[in-house]
Amino acid sequence: MASRYLEPRLERASRRELTRLQERRLRAQVAHAATASPFYKRKLRAAGVTPARVRTLADLPTLPFTTKDELKENQAAKPPWGDVLAVPFSEVLRVHMTSATTGRPLAFLDTADDWRGFYHSYARSLYAYGVRQADMVMAAFSYGPWIGYWSGFYAAQDLGCLVFPVGGLTTDQRLDALLAYPITVLGCTPSYALFLAETAAKKGIDLAKQTKIRITWHTGEPGASIPATKARIEAAFGAKAYDLPGLTEIAAWGFECDARAGLTHVHEDYCYPEVLDERDRPVGPGGRGELVFTSLYRKAMPLLRYRTRDVVQLADRACPCGRTLVAFDGGVLARLDDMKKIRGIIVYPRRIEELVRPHGGVDEFQIVFRRHEGLDDILLRIDPSPALSLAERDGLRARLGEDLRTGLGIRVTVETVEPGALPRWDHKARRVKDERTEVPF
Repeated sequence: MASRYLEPRLERASRRELTRLQERRLRAQVAHAATASPFYKRKLRAAGVTPARVRTLADLPTLPFTTKDELKENQAAKPPWGDVLAVPFSEVLRVHMTSATTGRPLAFLDTADDWRGFYHSYARSLYAYGVRQADMVMAAFSYGPWIGYWSGFYAAQDLGCLVFPVGGLTTDQRLDALLAYPITVLGCTPSYALFLAETAAKKGIDLAKQTKIRITWHTGEPGASIPATKARIEAAFGAKAYDLPGLTEIAAWGFECDARAGLTHVHEDYCYPEVLDERDRPVGPGGRGELVFTSLYRKAMPLLRYRTRDVVQLADRACPCGRTLVAFDGGVLARLDDMKKIRGIIVYPRRIEELVRPHGGVDEFQIVFRRHEGLDDILLRIDPSPALSLAERDGLRARLGEDLRTGLGIRVTVETVEPGALPRWDHKARRVKDERTEVPF
């Protein structure tokens, strides 16, 4: 029987072995950043930290945090790359950009070794899902400067798969390819998977029966880690769907596995994770907090204690797959940057999606935070299935309103739009609008 691990020695390493590897890489990374990156020379000097003081993982808290806002300010002040760069420019192989959900995108540079590390961590994730050399892979992404899509393509190639490039094809052309070729693995955002399924249904195509897709993987959004969203994708394609969280600034850092136990493993040899509470103290097993990463492999733009703004829960149980890597329960649970306060209630868009997706009549939706009659309000616009009658749409709206009130603890205004009126995406979905000019945070 074939191994379920791409690199079993590492994926099943003892904590002692893994710590030894991490500490060796941490020392090298801190020394490299302190001597070669002008940004970190200043930062570590201001914090009074020398590389000699960082010998073990227990010394990590002596290092200052790095934030995305700092990196944005640095690139704005010293365009176009800032001065985090810690290698000669001639050694840089690739440039990628963050998706810029808010503000100006960050540019990230990688050496050849950095780039291989990024896509190889991605390949380890695909292998954990069950992707093998015999598979034919469609990476249904737009190949702009976004690293997650290029790395997904290279990762499948790294495993020896036959890769079908469809970056410039339309949705109709991609559907034709799924029908015409023996494509067994599909990668895309969760939103685009649902749009593909919606478009196929309108054409009378049953993707579960008429294609050979057996595995889908999804990145760029948290949707595939939401059980109702995942279930909808799996039903549409007749395949197993997997979530792949990653950050342009760090790595394709995590993966589900074929045990499907609700856990997200971390590539700890590439990036060391800390999960910190609101007072920046480490949480214990079962605790929730902000995920902070220190890169252990990237040399062009090394990042130390990078605040991801993602909320995760440290697992308090072992995975049946046998991997010993740190794992999070449920993947990324929320983003601190997405947190909204509505009449004293904290609301995360992910929680709204968790409540909306179980309703099969909703093809797409939009969340609007607004001021209505002098009060903060949430407006949920739903794009209903065209198969629903007007009466069924009214019933759907009422049921959603009740479920949202119960699930959020606050009343939500729900309205329907004409089927197909809301936008669809093949990159990150932008379902959330905040129309308030003054918001608590």
